[in-house]
Amino acid sequence: MTLVKSSLEECDFQCQVYGETEMAVTANACAQGQGTRLLKRVLTWFVMSVLFVCGTLVAQQQPANRAQPPQKQIETLAVVNGQPITRQQVANECLSRFGEDVLEDIVSKLLVLNECAKKGVTITEKDVNDEIVSEAQKFGMSGDRWLKLISEERDMSIDQIKNGYVWNKLALRRLVAGDIRVTKEELQEQMEFEFGTRVQVRQIVLNSKQQAEEVLTAARANPENFERLAKQHSIDPNTRPVGGLLPPVRRHSGLPAFENVAFGLRVGQISEVVQVADKFIVLKCERFIAEEKLTPEQLTSVHDRLVEKITQAKMTDAAVDLSKRMQQTAKIQNVMNDPQLRQQMPGVAAIVNNDRILKKDVAEECILRFGKDMLETEVNRMLLNQALEQQGLQVTQADVDAEIGREAEAMGHMKKDGTVDMDRWLKFVTNNDLSKTDFYVKDGVWPQAAARKIVEGTVEVSKEDMIKGFEANFGPRVEVLLILTQDHRQALKVWNMATANPTAAYFGELANQYSIEPASKNNFGEVEAIQKHGGRAEVEKEAFSLQTGEISKVVQVGQYWAIMYCRGQTEPVVTDFDVVKDELHKNIYEKKLRLAMSDRFMQMKEEAQIDNFLAGTSQPGKANVDAIRQASRRQSNQR
Repeated sequence: MTLVKSSLEECDFQCQVYGETEMAVTANACAQGQGTRLLKRVLTWFVMSVLFVCGTLVAQQQPANRAQPPQKQIETLAVVNGQPITRQQVANECLSRFGEDVLEDIVSKLLVLNECAKKGVTITEKDVNDEIVSEAQKFGMSGDRWLKLISEERDMSIDQIKNGYVWNKLALRRLVAGDIRVTKEELQEQMEFEFGTRVQVRQIVLNSKQQAEEVLTAARANPENFERLAKQHSIDPNTRPVGGLLPPVRRHSGLPAFENVAFGLRVGQISEVVQVADKFIVLKCERFIAEEKLTPEQLTSVHDRLVEKITQAKMTDAAVDLSKRMQQTAKIQNVMNDPQLRQQMPGVAAIVNNDRILKKDVAEECILRFGKDMLETEVNRMLLNQALEQQGLQVTQADVDAEIGREAEAMGHMKKDGTVDMDRWLKFVTNNDLSKTDFYVKDGVWPQAAARKIVEGTVEVSKEDMIKGFEANFGPRVEVLLILTQDHRQALKVWNMATANPTAAYFGELANQYSIEPASKNNFGEVEAIQKHGGRAEVEKEAFSLQTGEISKVVQVGQYWAIMYCRGQTEPVVTDFDVVKDELHKNIYEKKLRLAMSDRFMQMKEEAQIDNFLAGTSQPGKANVDAIRQASRRQSNQR
């Protein structure tokens, strides 16, 4: 559940240092934040690869959008404490990471343009503007506001959106529109998915059929103990904390075998072992949720919406298939990835039929898409290098290996003998493409190792830290049903209804109807058990004061209001402090160190003089600000 605390800093500190269960170490945000954003950007562009055409290519098909005169390129993209970062440096970094994907995307765009020319498909400026208005109306906003929102969200210019994303979307629609049909069966399936009967089940997920059969025997011997068994044995981290409870299962959600078993159960019935992929699952039916009844007017509106939704989905699939067919039939030479061709045709990235794509254009497209994030990564790397030089430190290969080992251990990639399985971790983190290991090290591991070097020796674990950490990770927890509202009056109304009929079942129904928090709403109030020192002091204090079956007062948590139904406290996981103190100390030290790394990095960034010409931002740096203030004071004194 997401609850807002009045003191955010203390909340974050407690949650990050004491609140992690099973002593899992999280990755440091100071360096990896940039890598995460870059990864998200890569994934976003990969999904959009067929739905984006750059303005320079589209201009060939749209006379109304005349190409602008080329602007002089900025050769120095940033200066960090007096040290420059060049355009070529950023281009090289972008090309090495994203060049292959961007080139493939440009080839796809060129093929779309050629196909449009071949089939006589034209997209006018009016078509583009009409599509923008249509998209904006879906969200109840004007076209200009929608363009601004998309521009900020995807870090794209208005021209890129109009002459790229929107244009290509329309072009692909026109190319495949004649082949798209929505059948009655497809419409009926979508109706059942959105409005049909749903079933809510609990699940226990296990790695082997033998384990599943053993748990099934125990569950059938005592069905009321299913929730406890899920918390003890299930390997699914998302549902285990709530006793295996899943959000209501819908028909046609993509797992027919699972759906058939779930819908075939009676309330309270436990299933046989179900195999889904390589996992083995035992289900227990909790409740059925009746289908929604629609009025004739609603049916008409829903029918039109679903037809449009299915059509768009089928057009997207058809567009992907069309793109594949075009690439299969086209004559494409990838010069950039072929050493021999690179020597024969320097400066050429690829040849598509008779059209040449230049490497410099691919580099500029990379900068256009990823340059701001890549430049920020380079700025951060330079700041860390400068700090290391000032302190006479350096990051060794041993430091890098140790950091990789910590990451692998934190994510559970261990061998049977208890040592870190480095090979398996590297395959996992590079998605089985070990050629990308250098990027993982450079963008994720090295910055963390550098930050660790800079702050090492500044962190201590106190006796109070150990006590709180022990209570948080191994102490009792309060199992509650939760209702969260944004309005105090609404909370009082719900509280009055709950206390008038203080049963778990009724409280769960109220949660499903009134809670604004998705997990508690979908799970009829069930949330993870509340621990001590998890960063939600008001909620924790109230929860631990409740008796089983008691309803809490209305608790204000930031801008929200919480009501809880107490289902009792769990037994402590471990009672002997000495058994876990060494591992607990290691865990808390690592978390405090990572927080110190993040804090020190943010301090370095705030104090640095950074001129970012690509983003158009500038900050004077603490030293310059102090000098300006001193000069101003001297002038004032002289007057």
